[in-house]
Amino acid sequence: MARKSYKVGDMVNLTAGFHNQVRPGPFEITRLMPPRDNKEEQYRVRGPDGMERAVGHHEIEEEIPLPGGTPG
Repeated sequence: MARKSYKVGDMVNLTAGFHNQVRPGPFEITRLMPPRDNKEEQYRVRGPDGMERAVGHHEIEEEIPLPGGTPG
C-alpha cells in the first residue's frame, strides 16, 4: 500500500516527540522539503505556537479533515 503524500495547507497531528512528549497540534504543512537520503518525504510544519519545524513522513500520525469537506 502506498503512503499518503501530504500537500501545503494540510492539517496534521504528529506522533509523540522526544521522550514520548505529546506534541499538541494541529500542525499545518507549510512547505514540502527534499526527501532524506533514505527517500523519506520531509515537510515543514507550523504548530499552534507559531513555531515551524521540519518533520519526516513517519512523524505524521494523521491528517485532520477540514470543516465542511474532505481531507486534502
